[in-house]
Amino acid sequence: MTEAMHPTQFPGLWKKVLGLPKLSDLDAQTVVLWAQQMGLDVVDAVERDVGLFQTTRAIVLRVEGGAACFPKISHIDDPKWLDTKVKAERLASLWEKMEWFSPLWVPRGKYQALLKETEHCSRDQAVELFGYHFSTVYTLAFQAVCIAQLLPCSRSLAEYAPLAREAYLAFYSGYRASSIAALIPVVEGAMKRISIDSSDLPLPEQIDRVFDRACALAARLHFDGMWVPREYLSIDYLFGQDERVFAFETFKRWMKGSFFQNTDKYDGATWLNRHLFAHGTSSDWQQSANFERLVVALATLGVIESWHDESNQVSLFFPEMTQDSTLLWQQALFRGQMQMALNLNEQEHFQKHGRLVPELPTDGGITLRSAVLSEDCIRDLVRPLREAGWSVEVGEPDERALYMTVVATSGTERLTVMLLYSCGTGNELYRELEKSANVILYRGAPYHQDQYAYGISVHVGPVTGWQPPLAPSRK
Repeated sequence: MTEAMHPTQFPGLWKKVLGLPKLSDLDAQTVVLWAQQMGLDVVDAVERDVGLFQTTRAIVLRVEGGAACFPKISHIDDPKWLDTKVKAERLASLWEKMEWFSPLWVPRGKYQALLKETEHCSRDQAVELFGYHFSTVYTLAFQAVCIAQLLPCSRSLAEYAPLAREAYLAFYSGYRASSIAALIPVVEGAMKRISIDSSDLPLPEQIDRVFDRACALAARLHFDGMWVPREYLSIDYLFGQDERVFAFETFKRWMKGSFFQNTDKYDGATWLNRHLFAHGTSSDWQQSANFERLVVALATLGVIESWHDESNQVSLFFPEMTQDSTLLWQQALFRGQMQMALNLNEQEHFQKHGRLVPELPTDGGITLRSAVLSEDCIRDLVRPLREAGWSVEVGEPDERALYMTVVATSGTERLTVMLLYSCGTGNELYRELEKSANVILYRGAPYHQDQYAYGISVHVGPVTGWQPPLAPSRK
């Protein structure tokens, strides 16, 4: 929507309005009189609410050649506007705590509970809560639509779409850190392509210019293209009035205050920061959740470009999945299934050598170990105990998924069994478990058991070779 030409008398009319004791004194008859005195051919003038989302009470004047909106409230101290602005800033601070921005394409109902939960928690907890809630929002399918349908529509992002597709498939094939590393520079590259007209400026100023232009279009649309006093078109005034301006501005704050923040000033919990990555100051940017953040940030940049250029290539309405994005999503699911099979084979191979699979920056192996340990515990320990007449209580795997506790009871008798993930577990853990265990068992075959379980007085051995005693009730 190109900025329309308006009669040059409108600014003069506004100066007359500002001469009134109070803006609320303004009425339609007065505006018509002043407009006619200035030689304007008046069509009509009415008092009404103006604006999308939150409205502004104003006199709307229509003349031959254009329309103008003369607000009846102050742009700095109207009580209702101030209340809306305070609420918007509070909301923005919650998104900032989560190191994110007001999300496009996500219904408000999907994150209202998250906002409530983050009000009274630390930044670290807020980031964890964001990951928990948005894992069901920024799903594989959502990411596939961003990559296959949104990025190719953007002038600045289309060239990066194949790279994003490869990173997406690599991420779900197990190469998570590499995928995140591939996309971090793309955010900066896309930003510079969008701001090509101001490439001689420092990056923070380029970001300001791009987002200011996007917000300027949102402001004009907010007032339906009418002439409006400049101060009512400002980001400051519309921050709480227009949801698009709020989303764009919070995205800009994330870009400047988090992603492109100087290393010495960054104090976040995601470590998703361009400079930390580039200078190798920290490796914590490798957190898996940062991949979905990067995919969505790139797609959102496509929207910003559309509003900056007024090209309308990437919509504010999330599209239905096409065959392209469906096939990409299914491709990722298939690779994920293959990766799970590969991980299980790796676990089995290392198990034969009494070792755990070495941890990776994005995968400590805990989730898989926990699943394998739990499954083997039920099959090889819990079922034989129940068949022997014991009532069984099964604990959760410990935080590193190295062992599980099983307590079997029968009348007054109690039998505590510890199941280790591997025979090749440090002697310190054997000694710690010995304090509360009657029996210590492990998955798989013995592997130099005497080198690990030395000095242990309770029975130690493979779970598949242990025959539980009959419960007293069976004797």
